Amino acid sequence: MRLLLTLLVVLAVVCVWNFRRLTWLPRHHIRTEHYYIQSSATRRQTAEIAAIAEELYVTYTNFFDGTVKPAKDHPRLCMKLFKDRNEFRRCNGITGWEEAFYVPTCCYQYYSESTSGRSPHHWMVHEATHQLNGEVAGLSLTRWSNEGLASYFSTSLIRDGDMQLGLVNPGTYPIWWLSGMQLSGDLDKDLASGKVIPLQVILQEYGGPDINRKFNLYYIHWWSLAHFLFHYEDGKYADGFHKVILAGGRLNQFEQHIGPVEAVQREWHAHLIALISGEFMANTSTEGSRQGLAR
Repeated sequence: MRLLLTLLVVLAVVCVWNFRRLTWLPRHHIRTEHYYIQSSATRRQTAEIAAIAEELYVTYTNFFDGTVKPAKDHPRLCMKLFKDRNEFRRCNGITGWEEAFYVPTCCYQYYSESTSGRSPHHWMVHEATHQLNGEVAGLSLTRWSNEGLASYFSTSLIRDGDMQLGLVNPGTYPIWWLSGMQLSGDLDKDLASGKVIPLQVILQEYGGPDINRKFNLYYIHWWSLAHFLFHYEDGKYADGFHKVILAGGRLNQFEQHIGPVEAVQREWHAHLIALISGEFMANTSTEGSRQGLAR
């Protein structure tokens, strides 16, 4: 009996500890035109995230105007903003690599203080784009197109509250992994070495390297492919990519609206090399500096 009571006391202590560990009490509740945000960050940080979320919403809906038809009567979009990474991980039971996530119908993220030039809101923009894809645009996308779109928006420079699509912020994920690719410049060699995943593999979403081992490489491919389709040769494929997005992003749809995979792959590879060399990259080292798209 004494052993049973001891076990019950220990269990109760563990349950109370776990409840307190997972309990989250937001300090702020903010309603903007399109979002409802619960936050344990500071009021200034919460207002900053709210402003960026609204800028994303406007940029996203304007960008797809005429392609997708955003729902006009949707409820406010839900966001939960944690004060820092430790609180975010503790309250959501995260043990692996995860900096933000979206679970219909809410985005979860923390406020990341800008260090080493990294953006404090790019994780939020990425997940909020997923939310817009599903809850506002009503898109049903393949993984490459869904992640490509989210990365395209989250890597675009935001300066003075203005999102400049396609102008790449080097302080965003996965951009800081670009320099480690060390491509040869020869597509066949880069494919053979495994530094580049075949475009057909990316589009059909099977047959490639283990994503758990090549996680960053996949994100670079998804992001650079979206950037390529929107900006290569002054938007040569942009209209076609809009049609691919609307259709869902499958391989046959890509070839129907963009072109043969093998031919497009060589153009995309050249675009990726241009991105690695710094084309389309924003200059964030000098306050107030502004660099236009290189092509």
